[in-house]
Amino acid sequence: MNENTTLQNKSTYNMRNAMVNYYLLVMFTFFELFLTHQYAKARTDKFILFIVLSSVLIVSVVAISLTYYLDKNAPQKSKVVECVPIFKLSITDIAVLSFFLCAVITTLISDYKLDSLLGKAGRDNGLVLIALYTATYFIISRFFYLKNYVFAAFLVFGSIISLLAVLHFFYIDPLGIMVGYSQEVIEDFGTTIGNKNTIASYMCIFLPVAMMMFVVYKEHAMKILSAFAIAFAYCGLLVAGSNSGYIGLFAMLFFMILVCVRKAEYMRNFMLALTIMLSSGVALRLFSLLFKDKSKGFEKIGEKLVYSKAVFVIILVCAIITFFLYYLKEKEYIKNKWPKNILTVIVISIGAVILGICAYTFYYYTFVDKTTDIGQLSQIFRFDDRWGTHRGFMWIKGMEEFFKFDFFHQLFGSGCDTFYHVFEPHFAELSARFHNSSTNCIHSEYLNYLITQGYLGLLSYLFIIFATVIRAFKISKENRLVLVFVLPVIAYSAQAVVNIYQPITTPFFFIFISLCECLSRKSNPVNKLD
Repeated sequence: MNENTTLQNKSTYNMRNAMVNYYLLVMFTFFELFLTHQYAKARTDKFILFIVLSSVLIVSVVAISLTYYLDKNAPQKSKVVECVPIFKLSITDIAVLSFFLCAVITTLISDYKLDSLLGKAGRDNGLVLIALYTATYFIISRFFYLKNYVFAAFLVFGSIISLLAVLHFFYIDPLGIMVGYSQEVIEDFGTTIGNKNTIASYMCIFLPVAMMMFVVYKEHAMKILSAFAIAFAYCGLLVAGSNSGYIGLFAMLFFMILVCVRKAEYMRNFMLALTIMLSSGVALRLFSLLFKDKSKGFEKIGEKLVYSKAVFVIILVCAIITFFLYYLKEKEYIKNKWPKNILTVIVISIGAVILGICAYTFYYYTFVDKTTDIGQLSQIFRFDDRWGTHRGFMWIKGMEEFFKFDFFHQLFGSGCDTFYHVFEPHFAELSARFHNSSTNCIHSEYLNYLITQGYLGLLSYLFIIFATVIRAFKISKENRLVLVFVLPVIAYSAQAVVNIYQPITTPFFFIFISLCECLSRKSNPVNKLD
C-alpha cells in the first residue's frame, strides 16, 4: 500500500464509520450483559435493546449521509470518499433483500399478521427484527472501518460471559441473577445470555472469532487477549451442555484446518491455539475437582472432552506438532516447500471419510436396523420421534403440517416466527408423550424458516450464508481479516441445524455476515490487518 493510498484511507474515516464502530462496541459489550430483571425477561430485554441500538444507528447514519450530500457549501475535501461502492449490489446484497421481501410477503398473507410482524408467538424473530437485520447489514457492510479496540472489547466481554457460564455451572452466582428461581430453571440457564442452547450458540460465535484472531493477528496484545479468550470460550462451550455447540465446534475446527494447512504461519498458530483450547478443558477439570464435582453435570460429549485420558494424549500431540512447526519456523524448507496442496487433499479426504461414516451409520440405524439398542448413540444416529431430545417429533409433525399448506403458503410460509400456531394441533400429544405443554419453535433454524417463510424464504437465507462464505474465501488470500469474520458464520450456521434463532445471538450472526460483505467488496482497502 503506497503512501498516497494510506493518506486517502485515513481521510475516509468519518462519522458514519465511527457510528458503525460505536454500534459494534456497544453490541459486543453492553448488549451481552444487559438485563433488567434477572432472567425473567432476558430475551425481551435483548430484543428491545437491539431495536433501540439499531434504530439509533440507522437514524444517525441516514442523517449524517443527508448532511454530507445536501450541504452544497461544504468544501469538496469534506465530502466523503467512499471506502466501498455503496449502491452497487452484490449477490449477498440481493440474497438479503430477497430474504427481507419474503418476510414482508409472508406477513401480508399470514393468518397471524401481528405475530408475524413482531414475532411474539415465537422467539421475536418477526418482520421487525428481520427489517433491522437488513438495514444494519447494509450500513455495516458499507461503512465498517477496522478499529482494533472494537474486537479487543469483544474478546474481553466475551471472556466475562464465558466465565459467568462456568461459575453458574458450579452454582456460583456472583451477580445474584438466579436468586428466587426454581432448581429446574437454574439447571437450564446461565450467564446473562440465556439457557444452555443460547449459551452454546453464543460460544459458536465467540470461540471462532478468538481462535481465528489468534491465527491471523500479529500484534502481541491482540494475540494475548485472543489466547485468554480461547480458553474462556472453550470452557463456556463445555459447560453450556448443548450438543448444538459441539456441531459448531467441529465445523469450526474442520474449516480452520482447511484454511490453515495452506500456510505454514497459520498452521503454527492454529496448532498452538488448539493446544491452548484443549488444555483449558483440563483446567476446567481441575476446577471441577476443586468444587468436588458439585456442578450441573457435563453432557456425554463434554464429559469425554474434560475427563477422558485420551484428551491428554491429543494435547501432547498438538504440543509436539506446535513445537516442531515453531522450531522449523525460519527454515527454508518450511518457507518454500510447505506441501499445502497435499495437506489440503488429506484434510478434505479425512473430512469426507468421517462424514461418510457418520452418514452411513445414521442411515443404517434409522432405516435398516431400527431395533438394536445402541445406547446414547441413538440420540445421534437413529432418527425417530425421540431423536435429539424429541426434536424428531417436532420435525416430523412440523413437516407434516407444512405439506398441508397450499402452494402459495409453501412458497412463503405461515408468517414470520409463527410455528406455535402451525404446531398447535400436536400440543396434546407433545404433553402426553414428552411432558411439554407447547412449543414455539421446531428447534432447527432451517426448518423454522421453511415452515414460517416458505421455500423462497429458506432459499434466500441459504444464499446469504453460501454467498458470504464463498466470497470470503475468495478474498482471504489478499485480506486475512475476513477469516476472522467468516468462521463464526460457519460455526453458527452449523449449530443452527438443531438450534433456534432469537434476538440474543442471531444479531451477532448477521453482524458478522455484514462484516464479511464489507471486506468482500472490491474497493475496500482500509479494512485490512496489513
